[in-house]
Amino acid sequence: MARFRPGQRQRSRYLLFIGIIATIFLYTYLSTDTFSSPAYDTKYYTRHSLNRPPKSWIPRSSIQIQYDFKAKGNSGGDAAKAQAVVDVMKRTFWKYKLKAWGMDEIMPITGGYQNTRNGWAATIVDTLTTTALMGLEEEFLLELNYTINGIDFALAQGLVDPFETTIRYLGAMVSTIDLIDESVVRRNLVTPAQRDLLLEKAVRLANLLGPSFDSPTGMIWPRLNFTSGQGCIEADGEKPYPDLAEPVIGPARAGSNYLENKVLSKLTGDVKYVRNATRAWAPLVWNKNPEAMPGLIDSPISIVSGAPIEKHRSWGAGHDSYYEYLIKAFLLSPRDRHARKYRDRWLQSVESTMKYLAVRGLPAAGEKKGKVFLSQFRNGWLLNEMGHLTCFAGGNILLGGKVLGRQDIIQLGLDIIDTCHHTYINTATRIGPESFAWLPEAPSKATYQPEGEGQRLQQEKMGMWISDARWMLRPETVESYFYAYRITGDPMYREWAWDAFTSILKASTAEFGYAEIGDVTHPPGPDNQNDKTESFWGAETLKYLYLIFADESVLDLGEWVFSTEAHPFKVMD
Repeated sequence: MARFRPGQRQRSRYLLFIGIIATIFLYTYLSTDTFSSPAYDTKYYTRHSLNRPPKSWIPRSSIQIQYDFKAKGNSGGDAAKAQAVVDVMKRTFWKYKLKAWGMDEIMPITGGYQNTRNGWAATIVDTLTTTALMGLEEEFLLELNYTINGIDFALAQGLVDPFETTIRYLGAMVSTIDLIDESVVRRNLVTPAQRDLLLEKAVRLANLLGPSFDSPTGMIWPRLNFTSGQGCIEADGEKPYPDLAEPVIGPARAGSNYLENKVLSKLTGDVKYVRNATRAWAPLVWNKNPEAMPGLIDSPISIVSGAPIEKHRSWGAGHDSYYEYLIKAFLLSPRDRHARKYRDRWLQSVESTMKYLAVRGLPAAGEKKGKVFLSQFRNGWLLNEMGHLTCFAGGNILLGGKVLGRQDIIQLGLDIIDTCHHTYINTATRIGPESFAWLPEAPSKATYQPEGEGQRLQQEKMGMWISDARWMLRPETVESYFYAYRITGDPMYREWAWDAFTSILKASTAEFGYAEIGDVTHPPGPDNQNDKTESFWGAETLKYLYLIFADESVLDLGEWVFSTEAHPFKVMD
């Protein structure tokens, strides 16, 4: 018997019916919120129930993330101060080119070099976006040419760290292509052929990094052997748990691949890159393990089972950029089907941070109120110590609070920024230390106590004491100043940034560049420097300082999202 064949009108009705059903399904799937959170209460922040935006809410051009400088009559940058930062970047570049061209890092005191990032010229690649943004065209073209023609990513010195390679190398290249495509780089400065060769180089590196996602959970391996193309654990002497055979990572490693690979998928049209990155942090975003502090991830985590081996929760080293990328993934591509999940998990983590980790310390002498710090939790202990790395959280929390319209979250971000500023202005160099501790208002609950007369005097004078006095050219505090100035419009943050900049120059200037500081509590000078300059000095610290003084229309926060290495990506939707 012949099969029934509907007529044209029937087929049209049938297809219309199928289309309606599919539309209803997709709308329901894409707009479903994926978690609920109880109300929270803290001592220092207003009580709220979870105030989620409506399900249909996404950021659009009409939503003003940045302060409306033009409407308030204070538009425009400070050209002289911006140029001062540019001059430091120029000196950084040419000193490096003179003594360490093609190497990962210059040694700024002796003029030697180091290869700590597999010998792929980390300083050149990582600062591509900085020279491009500053309009340093000669320097940019030299870097671009070397990146395209002078680097073979298949030849790696030692084991590859997928995390560092993604944020410093891959992120820099795909961001540079965004800057070229969006004409932030002057039109016709880069030829279409050069642009495409840079993309080919990024694809080459991303494909070499592909096996790092090949674990039972999809979480990224801590190291990758480019010769064998296999993921592996760290070399002896680098293992965080030497007696543990099982490979483990922190949340930052699992979660700091998404932005870079999402943009690469956009540029290539190949979804495998964002699929790998999504799978890598899926065990955290859709966590099946219990969360005593909802949204805050226990770590380190086995990449074999996906289970934590300890209960360590923090916004500091090893954890930081996982939380940073949750809200930024939402901002980068708000129409992505998981965007609301990323937004909600970020919000959940911040609310738990407010409830459990944000602690006000004892006031310094002459002060009525202590500063707000971010504690860590580890295996039942609340650790009253915070690192310079954690100072990024002020800007990130402020950004998310502004996007979500949460004044209490905005205030937490500003409080953290104020604390990090406090660590800068109370040292002999006026630069903040690598780590510091404090006594909470109930000192008996403090895990750490000041040791020795020096730390006790610091606690009395500053309301905190320094536990690691180095400064490693880190960007996190000036990064938060950048967000604070762009979001609030308060010129105070520019003043803070200029004070930091001039203090940094006084303490870190060396014969062949800019050096780390040995002890921020000692007077600045050549005898208080360490012979090292990481690539993030040019990629992040100088870029954020420049952006604070550049016109506010340069990389508007409503149009660009910055990676954890300060590489800007154009918002997709």
